Amino acid sequence: MSETPLELDPLRHGPNDPDWSDVLRRSIRARRRRQASAITALIGALCLGIATAYAFGHPIVDFGSAPKGPAKVVNDFGSLEVGAPEGMAPGVLSHQARRITAVAIDGKEHVLWVAPTKQGGFCEQWSHLMGGCRANRHDRFAKRIDVSVLGTRDGISVLGGSFFQDAGSRLEVSYADGASEEIPFVWVSAPIEAGFYLYRVPDAHRVAARRPTAVRLLDDHGKLLAREPLRYSAPPQQVTHDLPGYPLLSVPAEAVWDERRQLFDVRADDGAHIGLWIAPKRGGGTCFWTNQSFGCSRGTEPLQAGQPVLALGFSGAVTHVTLCCTVGPAVARVEARFQDGDRVELTPRDGYLIWPVPARHYPRGNRLEELIAFDAAGHQIATQRLKPDARGLYPCATPTDYGYGVSMCP
Repeated sequence: MSETPLELDPLRHGPNDPDWSDVLRRSIRARRRRQASAITALIGALCLGIATAYAFGHPIVDFGSAPKGPAKVVNDFGSLEVGAPEGMAPGVLSHQARRITAVAIDGKEHVLWVAPTKQGGFCEQWSHLMGGCRANRHDRFAKRIDVSVLGTRDGISVLGGSFFQDAGSRLEVSYADGASEEIPFVWVSAPIEAGFYLYRVPDAHRVAARRPTAVRLLDDHGKLLAREPLRYSAPPQQVTHDLPGYPLLSVPAEAVWDERRQLFDVRADDGAHIGLWIAPKRGGGTCFWTNQSFGCSRGTEPLQAGQPVLALGFSGAVTHVTLCCTVGPAVARVEARFQDGDRVELTPRDGYLIWPVPARHYPRGNRLEELIAFDAAGHQIATQRLKPDARGLYPCATPTDYGYGVSMCP
């Protein structure tokens, strides 16, 4: 199936020492004889009491019989619940986490852990690789194949994800050169009721002309149930530079370092020296970097069409928090408004802004809650609301223990 077959870890009560190539062979054979053997396979599974078995060409894991997750895994899932921003907790039932299977990629084992959620979905974790949540199995994304993509500058290297359609019997990846290959998957029983996969893209398909283009799910008759196109942007390359008085700076490799300009040179209340620089981008555009972030635009303006006029966020350190980084070209000033009634006027430069929030505004009841953008004529042109009660953002003297190994400032 691929240049480097994936190995499937032995499943509880399942066949001995299977691997992904074996899964595929079974899948092909099973489809050819499915109608003839389906009833026999189901009766056999019931009679033998097998918790995990091969059915219709792919492994089916009984969630209730799978090994329970150790404390570390429970804490990993639990941290998603207590550490999530307001309104974004997945409702994961972390103590019900189970070990489903394991896949080896390039000699390294990645274990699949799954935990159910209160809305009938799940959270998943492939150890040392990727993870996420599909908390609600009835939301508008439920009919789509979930695809997570890992890669390098050369292209996509690993695909992983899930699907809810129980009629799915064949999962495929299609390539730009017209080829396609089957992706092995494992189906997990109630309360999860979903299929999971992890697939190493062959080396030959990591070039533009032969890259993966989509993942498709088909039923036993070849009917297309879902198709998810693949989009991938290579991670930005960066280099490090050392400037006197600043920590080591991560700078986009595309930035012309010798033509840099420093727009901001400020200090936080804890004494940290903070700067923001810009430089031309090779091939067109502008790059910027600060002590803690960096990026590049594609055009002549730092903010592209369709992006908000105010694109400011927080970047924090142990003892200070900073507001950063881009605003629209029409923004002449930004007014920061706080819970306690305080207001501070900020002046962008060349479409960028960085400002260390004063320490007096770290405690609850004093925090930043709104940003107002004005143009040169004094007209209000944009508003950005913030969440002053967000946990883990502002520094404090004594962090609170929220459980599951999570301690952060309230």
